[in-house]
Formats: sequence, structure tokens, C-alpha cells
Amino acid sequence: MKLSENTLAVLKNFASINSGVVLNNGKTQKTIHPDKSVLVEAVLEDDFPETFGIYDLNQFLGNVTTLKNPELSFTKDSVTLSDGELALTYHGCSPNLIVTPPNKELVLKTVDVTFALPNVTLQKLLKVATMNSLPNLSVVGKEGALMLKIHEKANDTSNHGFTTVSDYYGKDFFSTFKTENLKLLPDDYDVELQIGAFAKFVNSAGNLKYFIAQETK
Repeated sequence: MKLSENTLAVLKNFASINSGVVLNNGKTQKTIHPDKSVLVEAVLEDDFPETFGIYDLNQFLGNVTTLKNPELSFTKDSVTLSDGELALTYHGCSPNLIVTPPNKELVLKTVDVTFALPNVTLQKLLKVATMNSLPNLSVVGKEGALMLKIHEKANDTSNHGFTTVSDYYGKDFFSTFKTENLKLLPDDYDVELQIGAFAKFVNSAGNLKYFIAQETK
């Protein structure tokens, strides 16, 4: 098999969340941050033939890109990458060495708020947050508006910015995330929020789901 550009992009995104991964037999793959704050589920274009643990996913992907679109041949314990000039045998690792997601499907107990999050809006917010060293993005429902606010929650005098994403007529709320946890692949997302717990981000194609924990302190 060869890895498509889409699969490589998703796996690079996985590597930004957890340095290791256990690829399961099939197209559906998951990863989770070591502190359990972010879980991602993706349905890939490529169908993996074996369950295979990779301890250093960035290293593995570096080999794939260096060999320039190699053919991958999996066994239970290793994978051979061959581009016609060089063949590399890459050994897998025990899944026990990697923090892996639970086998059960993660679902929100309740959905308190839903909204559409265009990619252009999210990327602008995160870029400004980075430029101003703002560690938090909050979803705020207040006075008839649903807003996204970038700020430093622990510092009332920090720079801050906000944008309105929709009307809102429910009970006032304030849900905060670490901006460093919002490592979503660029896309438009539909968001479901369980206030005080998790938010679920689903991309426009429906093949990417991120579950991201809110800050509770």
C-alpha cells in the first residue's frame, strides 16, 4: 500500500497530539493526548492491513517522505518501506508503550450548545492568540450572542479579542479551552458543546472528529 496525501496530513496531525500511535486494522484510526485532554477519530482513505504500534510517529513519517511515496508492506512486527531504490525495515512497538484511546466510542452526555465554526474564523483567532501569547479560547453565551474570545483567563488585563459566531438565547455560560489543544486540521467544523466537559468538532466531510476537554479550574 501507499499512503495518500490525506492520510499523511491526518497522521502528521496525530503526531502533534501524541508522539506515538497504534494504527488499527482498517480505515478508522484514533489517537489521544497523553493527558487525555484531546481525542481524535479519523476515517482515512487508506486501509491498514495490520494493527501496528509506532513509538515515534514523526520519525516514521519522516522516513515515508524521505523515500518519496514508498510502497509499504506490513507484517505483524514491522513494515518495509520501498521506493524502488531503497528498502527500509521499520520495526513496530508494543501498544502497551503508547497511551491509546479507549475502545468504546466517546459521546457527549448532553449537547448544550451547537454552532458552525468556519476555518477562516478559527485560523484568524489562533493566529492572533499566538501573536499575543494568549493561552485560552473561550466560548461565551451572553446577551443574545454566542462569541469566541481569545484571552488569558488568569489575567483580566491581558490583551483579548472576540468574534460573534451566532445568536444565542439560552442561559449565560463561559467555557474555556487551551489554545494549544486546538490542533485541528484546517477545515470548517460543526461544534457540539457540553458545558463544563468536552466539545466535539466534526469537519465538513464528517471523517474527522475531535473531542477536546474544557478547562475546569
